[in-house]
Amino acid sequence: MKAKFNIQLLLILICIVLILSNCSTHKHLANDQYLLTKNIIVQNNRKIKSREQYALIQQKPNKKIFGLIPIYLNLYNLAPEIDEDHYFKKIGEPPAIFNHRLTKKSANQIELYFKNKGYLDASVSYQIIKKKYKANVIYNLNTGLPYVINKMTINPKIDKNIAQSIQKISNEINEGDTYNFDHLEKQRLILASKLQNLGYYKFNKELIYFLADTNQTTKEIALELVIKSIKKTEEDSKIQSDYRQGIIGRVNVFIEPIIYEGNQDTITTDGINFIFNKNTPIFNLKRLTEKILIRPGIPYNKAIYNKSYEALSELKNFKKISFEFSQISTDDNKDILVSNIFLTSGNKIAYSVELEATTNPELKEGISGSASLSHFNIMNGAEHLQLTFKGSNNFRNIKENGAVINLTIPSLISPIKLNQILNKTSKSKTIFTASIIEMKRPEFTRNSISGSYSYQWTTRQKFRNKLSLFNLSYVNFEGDASNLNNISEYLIAKDYSSHLIPTSSFTLSYDNKSKNQLKNYIFFRFHLESSGNILRSIARPLNLNQLKNEEGIPILQENGDATYTINVWNNENIFTQYIKTSFDYRYYWQMNQKNSLAFRTMCGLIYAFGNTNQSPFHKKFIAGGANDLRGWQAFKRPTGSLANNSDTLFTGGIKLITSIEFRFELIKKLNGSLFFDAGNIWEISSNNNKYEEADFKWNRFLDEIAVDIGFGLRYDFKYFILRTDLGFIARDPSDRDKWKWKKLNIKNSQLNIGLGYPF
Repeated sequence: MKAKFNIQLLLILICIVLILSNCSTHKHLANDQYLLTKNIIVQNNRKIKSREQYALIQQKPNKKIFGLIPIYLNLYNLAPEIDEDHYFKKIGEPPAIFNHRLTKKSANQIELYFKNKGYLDASVSYQIIKKKYKANVIYNLNTGLPYVINKMTINPKIDKNIAQSIQKISNEINEGDTYNFDHLEKQRLILASKLQNLGYYKFNKELIYFLADTNQTTKEIALELVIKSIKKTEEDSKIQSDYRQGIIGRVNVFIEPIIYEGNQDTITTDGINFIFNKNTPIFNLKRLTEKILIRPGIPYNKAIYNKSYEALSELKNFKKISFEFSQISTDDNKDILVSNIFLTSGNKIAYSVELEATTNPELKEGISGSASLSHFNIMNGAEHLQLTFKGSNNFRNIKENGAVINLTIPSLISPIKLNQILNKTSKSKTIFTASIIEMKRPEFTRNSISGSYSYQWTTRQKFRNKLSLFNLSYVNFEGDASNLNNISEYLIAKDYSSHLIPTSSFTLSYDNKSKNQLKNYIFFRFHLESSGNILRSIARPLNLNQLKNEEGIPILQENGDATYTINVWNNENIFTQYIKTSFDYRYYWQMNQKNSLAFRTMCGLIYAFGNTNQSPFHKKFIAGGANDLRGWQAFKRPTGSLANNSDTLFTGGIKLITSIEFRFELIKKLNGSLFFDAGNIWEISSNNNKYEEADFKWNRFLDEIAVDIGFGLRYDFKYFILRTDLGFIARDPSDRDKWKWKKLNIKNSQLNIGLGYPF
C-alpha cells in the first residue's frame, strides 16, 4: 500500500510540473515582443557570477523554481488575457518583455560600477540574441587596468582647529591602493561624523571632497582632500572662524502634550530642565536623566545625541521623540547652543488575548489561551508591568492553568552603582518575575511556584547580556508516580516528586543582522546555569536536614554523600544541584532578496552531582518538535539508541544538533523551505544497565545520530509568520535498519505547526 501510495503521489507531482512547464511562455506577447530569458555578464571573456553586479541590471528575467521552471509566469499565463483581475494573474508574474532602453541603461550602470572601483577606462557593450519569442542579453565588459593612488595630500588652507582631526584620514588612503570611489565616499562620511562628535555641529560630508589628478599613461591618481569654506552672512558677523564648535548651554526636555498658553511646571535635575503641563503625570525624572547624556557645558557630540535617542526609545513610553538645537550666543570662537528634546507620551495600558492549539507533549492535543494586561509606566519611572493568565485543556481531561507577573525596570537596581559601571545607555534593565502554575491530570496534580531577579544589559553594539542573580522554583507533587504507565520509572519519575530548584545563570548573545540590508549575518548564544551549589556548600554549617528512610537513618548516595533537604510547608524537599551549559551558533547566507540558506548547530550539557544524581526533567534537553528534529514529535526522539516507546517522554543530559534550511519565495507572501536536521540526545550516565543504550559513548555516538529531511511552507502575515513543516525520518538509530529511504512517505511523516522560523 505504501509503495502504491508513493507511486501515485509521484505521478501526480510529475503531471503538475509538466503542465506548468509546458505552458506557453509567449502567450501574452505581441508579434514584435520578446521574452527576456537570460542576462549574462562577460568580463575579459569570462562569465561573471557576482550577485552584486547582476543587481545593477535594470530588467530581470521571470523567476524560476530551482532555476528551471518559470512557475510564476506559467501561472500568470493560465489566466484569460482579457481578465486582469483573475486569481492566477494576482499570484503569478507577468512576462518580462525585453526592453532595449533598460538594457542600455543597465550597460551604463555596470560601466559606472567598475569606474567607481578604479577601472576608469572600463567600457560595456551588449549583444542581444533573439530566437523565436525569446531574447538573451550578453553584456561584454572590458575593464582595462585599475588606477592606483600615488599621492595623497590635504589642502593647506584647512582651518587649523580641525587640521589635526582630519589628518588621520590620510592613514586610511595609502599610496599603491586601487582608486575606489565608494571607499572615498565612506571616508567622507566617517570624517564628517568624527568632526560632528568633536563639536563642529554645522559640519557635514558635503563640505568634504576629493580632487583627482589622473595620469592615463601610468594609470596613477594624485588625490587632494579639500574642505569647503562656509560663507559668512550678515547674521554671522561675529564669527571669527569658518568652522566653529558648539557648546551646550542649556538642555530642555518637554514632556508633551503641553498647553503653552497655560501654566507650566519646570523642574531642573542634573542640569536638565524638564518642562511639562501641570496636568501631565510626572515621570521619574531621575530615571529619564539616566538615559540623557546631553549636559550643559559639554561640546556638541552627535554620537551622544544618537545614544540618548536610543536609550529613550528603549523605555517604550513615548510614541514620538525628537531633538532640536539652536544657537543662542557666542563665546570666543565657539557657539553656545540650546538643546530641546520633545517627548510625546504614548498609551500606558495595553491588552492582548491569544488562542492557539497546544503542542505540549504532556498535554497532548488541545487548546490553550492567554490574556495579558500591560502597564508601561506603573510607578512613573517607565516601569513595565505585565500580568498574564494562562490556561489550557486537552481532550484527555488534562488541564494546566497559571499566572505570570513580570516587572521590568529600565535601570539596574543594585547597592552598587552598576549603571555607571556599565554605561548609562547600555539599555540596562532589572527584571522581577513570579509565576504559579497548576497541572491537573487524572493521576496527579503538580503545582509549581517560581520567582526570579535578573539583570539585562548590552555591551558594545549587538551584544546582549542577561544575569539571573537567583531563580527559585518550588515544585509540589500530589499523587503516585508509580501508577503512571506513560512515564519512564527511572529516567524522569523523580520530576514527579516535590523538589526545590535554586538557580543562577548568565546568558550572552550576539546578532549582527542589519535592518533593510541584504547581507550575510550570524547569531550565537552562550548560556551557563548553576543550581544548588552555594546551598550545598553551606548545608552542613546550617545544619540542614538529611534525607532519611522510615527508620530515620540517612539515605546515602552511591558515592557516600548525604542528600540534604529543606522544609517547605511542613514537607522535606530535596534541592537540586547541577551545572548546565549550552552554545547555539547560526549563520544566514543571503543568496539574494528571494533566497537564503540558514545553518544552525547547537550543543548542550547538564550534569547533576552533589545533592542529586538526576537533573530536573524540565531542565534537561529534548529532541524533536517544530524547532528541532522535525521528523519526530517533541520529547519522542528516544535518548541515544533506546528503543522507541510511544508512551515515554525522552530527555537527555547531552545534546548535539545541526540543521540546514534552504528558504525560497514561492508566491508573494508564501515562502517555501527544504530542510535537513541531524542530531540526538544522550544521558551522561544512566547508572542503570537497563538504560545503557541511552548513555553517551565516544566510540558510538556518531552511529547514534538521527537524521530527518523535509519541506515546509511559511506565510507572512506581516506581524507574524505561520509555519508548517513536514518532516520525514531518514535515519533512526533506535531501529536495526537505521536508514529509512524506502519508507519516506506521507503516512510516516510528522507535521509541525509553529510561529516564526525554526531558527
